[in-house]
Amino acid sequence: MGSKPNTEVTDGAKQIMDYCKTLQVRSGLNAVDFAKKCGMGQNYWYVRARYDAPLTISDCERIAKACGMTTQELFRNALIGEPSSTQPYCYGLAANMDENRDVESETPDD
Repeated sequence: MGSKPNTEVTDGAKQIMDYCKTLQVRSGLNAVDFAKKCGMGQNYWYVRARYDAPLTISDCERIAKACGMTTQELFRNALIGEPSSTQPYCYGLAANMDENRDVESETPDD
C-alpha cells in the first residue's frame, strides 16, 4: 500500500518561504511572473505561499538561481538572516580579531 506524502510545513519551511516571498517583492515582479521566472506555475507558487505545501530543495535551487544567489545563500539568509552591510559576513575578519591568532600550534612542524 502506498502512503500519502507528508505536506506539513514546518517553521523552518515557513521561514524559507517568507524569504522567497521577500525575494519576489524585491524583484519587482508580480507573483505570476516571478513563479514563471523560477520555472513554476502560478498555482504551484500560490499553494506554497499559503503554506499549504512546502517548497522542495529543487524549488529553492531554481529560486536562488533566478535571484542570482546560491542555494546556500538563500538558506542562510532565510534561516539566519542576511549579512549586514555594517558588519560584513566575513570569516577572514573574524579570524583577524581572534586574540590567539598569532599563537603557534602545539604540534610543531617537522
